[in-house]
Amino acid sequence: MDVLGLAQDLCARICHDLGGPLGALSGALELAEAEPVEALSVARDSAEAMRGRLRLWRAVAGGGTGPLDRQGIAELLAGTLANGRVTADLSDLPDAPLPASLTQALLAGAMLGSEALPRGGIIHLAGDETGLAIWPEGRNAAWPAALTAMLAGEAVAGPRDVLAPLLLQLAGEAGMALALALGREGTVPPLALHPRG
Repeated sequence: MDVLGLAQDLCARICHDLGGPLGALSGALELAEAEPVEALSVARDSAEAMRGRLRLWRAVAGGGTGPLDRQGIAELLAGTLANGRVTADLSDLPDAPLPASLTQALLAGAMLGSEALPRGGIIHLAGDETGLAIWPEGRNAAWPAALTAMLAGEAVAGPRDVLAPLLLQLAGEAGMALALALGREGTVPPLALHPRG
């Protein structure tokens, strides 16, 4: 995917991800006179959802965040994956901060992993600066077709599939390559970020 195409798809995806909470906020403001308490609660929740999504997108696709430790990564992911239906297990990440470029790739991987969980579940993040593994756990878990297509060398494009090529670019910036590792039978294979070469 060319740089312009990636940028356009990324902008469209961010707008889509913010559209839901923005619509709920607009609806809450319209109901403010009739149901002020309920409207305020919906408005507060919607604003918090937009704030969380913007922070995460800025960390992944903006200027990055700099190195982040496990706690900083947890704060960015809290409540932002699949509208809160997906949680992140960071227990196998180090306490020490990961380099900035690897942190961006890890966050993009977590977002992509949440798309592998249409009914919710847990996205596991493990490893350190020498290599990372990401795998989804939940009912009907399966990596998005865009990821498997991209790893097979096929072109993918479109806002819905933008996380796969974005992750590939970010992994490359971090000096890493992507591959699906062997998983246990009946489980989704982990996505490995390993040093190139």
